[in-house]
Amino acid sequence: MRLSHLGPRGTYTEAAALRFRPGADLLPVPTVIAAIDAVRHGEADAAVCAMENSLEGSVSIETLDLLIQPDFDLRISGEVTLPIQHALVGAPGIDLAAATVVYSHPQALAQSRRTLGTLAPLAQPRAALSTAGAIEAAMKEPGTLAVGNEYAAALYGATVYAQNIGDEHDNTTRFVVLAKEDAARTGDDKTSLAFTTQHDRPGSLVEVLGLFAQRGLNLTRIESRPTRRQLGTYVFFLDVQGHHDDPVVIEALDATRAITVWLRVLGSYPRWTQG
Repeated sequence: MRLSHLGPRGTYTEAAALRFRPGADLLPVPTVIAAIDAVRHGEADAAVCAMENSLEGSVSIETLDLLIQPDFDLRISGEVTLPIQHALVGAPGIDLAAATVVYSHPQALAQSRRTLGTLAPLAQPRAALSTAGAIEAAMKEPGTLAVGNEYAAALYGATVYAQNIGDEHDNTTRFVVLAKEDAARTGDDKTSLAFTTQHDRPGSLVEVLGLFAQRGLNLTRIESRPTRRQLGTYVFFLDVQGHHDDPVVIEALDATRAITVWLRVLGSYPRWTQG
């Protein structure tokens, strides 16, 4: 299987791709859009994209916004979760107390804010497109640090100055796998969908949520994003346990379509249960 993912080598997304499909042929690319385009152009079978983090919520707003574009033609066909352990790394011989810059992805910087303030109090956070890219940048700029994983540090010849520097230690990121088709029923599945409601009608969101509760369907995630059309209007994202081909899910989706302005099933896929 060919999997595209946010690169360069050594990113957490690469680790998630290998956890999802050990032995896969990996295609690291510079951006999430490039990973998705690789699937559209036949260069990869699926793209692995970060979706949400247990500490910071949404990881890639870009992914969410792409999923609801009118011309978006991929489906969520899988998911994988990855425990996250950040390390403070850099070129050999750095005085942490004197370092003035620390690079990383904004999520990693946010997740390590308090610890960084203690270990490298003068280092100003500087955003990078990925944690691996942050390590690359730090290795090219004398006296700077990066937050990333130890595998990437080894790849780029960086010294690990501190391990597991996250402010919270129960840190997990969920990734979705985007492909041209979603997955067949397994009996232990999830379905992701997006919809908009009558925003000026009281109780419209509660009414939708009730359609699933009445049928005993467990909602595992709910999130909102602005529609980008009118202030105060939102697209809601839901994950529900079950497959879109399950009779009870079909019934719930049909009922939801009847009372929403717009609804899209983003895909059904096996529920990740490996922790």
